[in-house]
Amino acid sequence: AANTVGHPQTDHLRTMALAELAADFAVRTLAPGGAFVAKVFQGGADKSLLTLLKQQFATVKHVKPPASRKGSPELYVLAQGFKGRAPDAE
Repeated sequence: AANTVGHPQTDHLRTMALAELAADFAVRTLAPGGAFVAKVFQGGADKSLLTLLKQQFATVKHVKPPASRKGSPELYVLAQGFKGRAPDAE
């Protein structure tokens, strides 16, 4: 995860950039049926990440573990059931 600086918008954008890079890597390397999880912060800039994941995985959801503080903006994006790459994409 990116080091946080205490500015919520900056922290959100930096974390989303890392999550998007990780998702791109996952789509290029996962075997069919694989899963992807990333920690993100609530903030509204996750639409492109969710769009990519929903195209590539059977299920995509946000989860907040019980250990996460109630007021914390952290969430986890959980994508399961990777559909696989097109043969010409390999």
